[in-house]
Amino acid sequence: MASLGLSGAGASAQEALEVAGKQIDRQIQADRQYGDLSDLLRVASHGAPSMSGVSELDYPALNTLHPALANLPLLSPVRRVPLPPELVEQFSRMQCNCMMGVFPEISRAWLTIDSDIFVWNYEDGSDLAYFDGLNETILSAGLVKPKPGIFQPHIKFLLCLTTPVDIVLLGVSFANPAEGAAPGSQYAEMHLLPDPLFSIPSDNTYILSVVGTDKGRIFLAGKDGCLYEVVYQAEEGWFSRRCKKLNHSMSSLSFLVPSFLTFSFSEEDPIVQIEVDNSRHVLYTRTEKGTLEVFDLGADGMGMGRVSWMNQSTIVQYAARVASTIDRSNFKSIVHISAVPNTDSTNVHLVAITQTGVRLYFTTTYFNQPQARPSILTLVHVRLPPGFTATAAPQRPTNIHSAFYGKGSTLLASSQAEDSDMLWCLSTDTFPFQIPLMETQITLGIDGRTWVLTEVSDGEDFGIFGPRNGAGPPRSLPPVVVNQHWLPPKRYVVLSAQGSYLLSQLRPVDQLRQLLLSSGGPDCEEVEAFFKLLKDDQACATCLILACSRAASDQEVSDWATRAFFRFGGEAQFAFAVAPDMTNIGQVQALFPSTPSAFVTSTPANHQLPFRSPDPSSTAIGPEVKFSGKHNGICLYIARILGPLWESQVVFESKQQGQQMLCSTVTGEGLGWVLDELRGLRDFLEKNTLASGPAATNGFGSPRNIHQRMLGFLRPDTGATGASQMQQQLQRKYQTEAQAAEKASLVQVQQLVLRTCEVLGLWRALCEHPFQVVAAGLPKEMQNQLRGLRFRDVIVNGKEILSALITSLINRYLGDDATTDAISSRLREVCPSLYSTEDAVCSKANELLQAASKTQSTAERLKMLQESLQLYRQISNQINLPMVCGQFQQVHFYDGVVELSLNSAQRRDPQGLALHHYRSGEPPEDTQGSMAFTARLECYKCVTDALGQLVTISQEHPGSPSVPNRPGPPPDTRGRLSAVEAQQYVDQMMRLALKSDDELFHVALYDWLVSTGLQDKLLEISSPYIEPYLTRAAQYQGDNIATYDLLWKYHEKSRNYSAAAQILSKLAERHSTEVDLKQRIEYLSRAAMCAKSSSTQAGGATDGEFLHELEEKLEVARLQVQVCEALARMSTRLPRVQEALGQLNAELVDITRLYGDFADLFRLSECKLAIIHCAGHHDPTLVESLWQEIVQKELSDSAGSPADTRMTMLGNKLVRLGKTYASSDRFFPLAFLVKLLERKVLELDFAQDWAFSTLLSIPVPISKLLTIYDRLFKAKDPCWQSARRPLHVLDAIYLLLTKYATEPTLVPAYERRQFTMFCLDCIASYLVELEAMSSTAAGVQEMVRNFRGLQARLERLL
Repeated sequence: MASLGLSGAGASAQEALEVAGKQIDRQIQADRQYGDLSDLLRVASHGAPSMSGVSELDYPALNTLHPALANLPLLSPVRRVPLPPELVEQFSRMQCNCMMGVFPEISRAWLTIDSDIFVWNYEDGSDLAYFDGLNETILSAGLVKPKPGIFQPHIKFLLCLTTPVDIVLLGVSFANPAEGAAPGSQYAEMHLLPDPLFSIPSDNTYILSVVGTDKGRIFLAGKDGCLYEVVYQAEEGWFSRRCKKLNHSMSSLSFLVPSFLTFSFSEEDPIVQIEVDNSRHVLYTRTEKGTLEVFDLGADGMGMGRVSWMNQSTIVQYAARVASTIDRSNFKSIVHISAVPNTDSTNVHLVAITQTGVRLYFTTTYFNQPQARPSILTLVHVRLPPGFTATAAPQRPTNIHSAFYGKGSTLLASSQAEDSDMLWCLSTDTFPFQIPLMETQITLGIDGRTWVLTEVSDGEDFGIFGPRNGAGPPRSLPPVVVNQHWLPPKRYVVLSAQGSYLLSQLRPVDQLRQLLLSSGGPDCEEVEAFFKLLKDDQACATCLILACSRAASDQEVSDWATRAFFRFGGEAQFAFAVAPDMTNIGQVQALFPSTPSAFVTSTPANHQLPFRSPDPSSTAIGPEVKFSGKHNGICLYIARILGPLWESQVVFESKQQGQQMLCSTVTGEGLGWVLDELRGLRDFLEKNTLASGPAATNGFGSPRNIHQRMLGFLRPDTGATGASQMQQQLQRKYQTEAQAAEKASLVQVQQLVLRTCEVLGLWRALCEHPFQVVAAGLPKEMQNQLRGLRFRDVIVNGKEILSALITSLINRYLGDDATTDAISSRLREVCPSLYSTEDAVCSKANELLQAASKTQSTAERLKMLQESLQLYRQISNQINLPMVCGQFQQVHFYDGVVELSLNSAQRRDPQGLALHHYRSGEPPEDTQGSMAFTARLECYKCVTDALGQLVTISQEHPGSPSVPNRPGPPPDTRGRLSAVEAQQYVDQMMRLALKSDDELFHVALYDWLVSTGLQDKLLEISSPYIEPYLTRAAQYQGDNIATYDLLWKYHEKSRNYSAAAQILSKLAERHSTEVDLKQRIEYLSRAAMCAKSSSTQAGGATDGEFLHELEEKLEVARLQVQVCEALARMSTRLPRVQEALGQLNAELVDITRLYGDFADLFRLSECKLAIIHCAGHHDPTLVESLWQEIVQKELSDSAGSPADTRMTMLGNKLVRLGKTYASSDRFFPLAFLVKLLERKVLELDFAQDWAFSTLLSIPVPISKLLTIYDRLFKAKDPCWQSARRPLHVLDAIYLLLTKYATEPTLVPAYERRQFTMFCLDCIASYLVELEAMSSTAAGVQEMVRNFRGLQARLERLL
């Protein structure tokens, strides 16, 4: 699914929702500020009774508020339905008794004639049913609910009939309603079971009334003054019968006394009425003589206990104390009692109505203890009927014989004549939120005497939102104006011998409709007076119910209501902290003396939404915007539509199929009505809010009558004309700002309406799937978040959770292999901002992707994947790219990963800001470029991640065992790629990727290759972006040797040898511990090779000079290696040696420093010799000293070893060095070395031929050696004499010549004769020298013989 982030516009839209949501919060809270009935009656506690009805404000005459209100309709006759003709015939057969009543639960009236009972629909006189299975006269009848679990499900009610002999329970069932039938049609066709379910004797007790409770209990009013109960159960027990009659007015032993005895011992006071309060489980009885009694049915409604009672004289006495100025006769003869449920009041529990219309209010508990059980019966208020004020009309209710009280309305049937009644209706609906209680009155004539007067209900008040509404019903029902948009008007039925009268008590919206219809439009005083009566905000909210109606039959009324809304809804104004003009409100103030403000409001004072003026020129104390009634009415209407839903929890937990599921607290059907109302308001706002309205100058923000409206808010200025003009300009400015503020607020409210319609429309779609299954598809953290949310949270701030729910819904379709076209189309229709066209495209693409994963045909699969890719490309900047690419990877569609990622990168940065940012060096101040660069990298990462997974698989050994990640069965390897297949996909992705002209993608790809150790792959890439990449990397990553390595290799591969040589030279010379000396030499060697190749290509002088420079550096570097090796042979534990080695490995040093700082410092003679040789430095003395040090060091190193070993070691050293330097007499002083070695032969007793044999091994030419030895002999150095070996050199010469005589091949053949002649000449001279010596000298004669013999051998070589 698409995941759309909030842009700047999105953030402002979210802020608008927050502000509008707070306005709805305030309106909902304001609607809850209505008083309890005890507050309206001004009763502070159960011990402080009060009275009302004597003030003109208790029953204000509407015509005194405005003459046009004189005809305001309050009670409307719906129809009169005569008795069915069949019943009229039955009256002629009556012998003993006739009774009539109503079963409002099933819309039926009943009539008993003797032993027969007839039941029919009082709405239209249809569905007449009867029962004639009794032999005795029926005394009473009652319809009660059955106890659960006892009877068959088709038995919906029990009909209890009592006779002087027995009590019978009949089953009542109904035919199944037709499909598509209207609500309430479940009771369309009634059937009475012919056989009684139970029948018990009445024990000669006359039962006058039958009443049932919601728990299925049946109570009977006995003529003997006792309260009875019929108790029944499913099976008969050991000590209990299936059905029996209990007496709750007598002791538990009363069954031992016969009923005729109890009757004779007590004065008869029959119970004539039983009233049950099912909300509190309390039962009240009224006797014929006016005694009231309270029974507690227990907290669960299944108990029974007598609480208290009060006879008529006591009631009159208490009432007279409260209303001491009223005649006591007004308090006698109670004709009706009504329980006040907890939805009507917390503190007042019972209302009793007297024959004169006085209402007596009672409580059974101490005040403000809603959970307390009844313990008292106390009179707390006396309400006199109309006619007791000084200015009242002489007509007042008298001879009341039937009455009804409920939900703030009272109906009184007053006998005017034997064959007619006057019906009084008293209601608080016209004055909501008003304290103290104010009621309107109306009278209506009724033909015939009223037998029954009661209300008929059309349904439960809170039923449309489901049983698990997160927030329970309020402590008491609000005024009808709050719920009039969804609750039907109160309906009453009056039953007489002539038939049934159906009456409707008009809600304010019904009154407005009647006024519009009767006046032919809104342009009349009656409609204007109606707005003044309800006040602007309440009247506008009421007007919107009609204006937003979408029914075709209401179109004309809707148009009229819209005109009235704009005409009488007022304008936004600035209110100042000054006293208003009181001249025009004196009448209202006199009418409502308790209202603290000069402006009377019908809602609490907190309903206004103040905004401080931004005008700094204002000198008044904080002018504030007072929004118009139009604005407040719209907010109020929204709050009332959403009221029961707004603060409700969205889900509740329910265990289904062994699992805890999250279920919606509202049903799809329940949301249907809310959506209809909201969509009507949405259409109204779209049509009118941002335009000028229906009238030319009466729309939102209209400047109509600005000056007149503002004059009352400013102090009158009696100054100069200029000051007056300035004041008027200031007024106009404030007025304009006020209208602008209101218009801005209305735009926010409109956005909230649009969002609410979408959210609830989506929620309704979720409920149809069903909701608990969709919620189960959410992640755990989302489910936990959902548990704590209210609908307000979801509407205002719930875009994230709603997106998750949409995703789960779409995934459910995909999981079932179902097409998403239908659900996508519906979601686009009901919530376009939550599920856009892009979301639909995403869903379709995901559907194709899922289908492709399950398709066996390769061609079909590839076609689906390509179609999916093309759809994703359309919305690639909004999708969850990693998730989609992950799905592509699962189906091995790696080309799709590359194409979609590159397309997404382009869409997220269409202006190319990222490339400019990259080429500019990624400056931190370029925030836009940085964000675009990051967005692109996130897209590229999808490609590199896919490549990384493939590379990992391709490097796995096919036969290597894998260790499982968790215990259990082996993982499913089906569909897993082999190493070969993975490598093929890697190559395929790389080929496609390298075709891209997206430079930044190439950068990201190259970075990934380097980071994963695949940098060698870069050298195989032929791309125009590789060289700039490597060059930039070398610039910005100067310490990264690998980057330079890649760069010179790339240049070498590209045959750019000169650049490669330059880089290699820099690598060799750079100061770094990462590269050792050996690597530096390799760099230099490679650089030299590249330089040679470059010079071969170009042949320039510059290249030749660079090559020469490299060769010199290479030669010095090799010397540096020699120094390092020499130092390494020393004791490396010495810190100075370690430091020197570190320096030599960290960089290339010049030859001077190499000699002075290292070779000379550490007395490395060989190295010094090599350095001066490399430098061409000619210093014979230095060279001879170095050779002497070398010889001496080698001898020192071998000290203690046998002579042969020492000879070998020194000889090897000399041979090795001689091979290097023998070609240069400057650095290989042969004469010096011969003399030095011969002296060492004498000193160390080495072999006589060791010195020259070592030199010959270098090889030094024997002719050259003979010359050196000859000169050494003839030099007559005294050192030989000092060593007492004066002929040592001559002995060496003899051995040298003997070696030649033995091995003439030591001298080339072409030089051999000449050399032999030279040898013979030398021998001749030596013989002369020897013969001149003393013949007695030791060894002289032997040497002479040796030379003569050698002479003869050499002569033979000639």
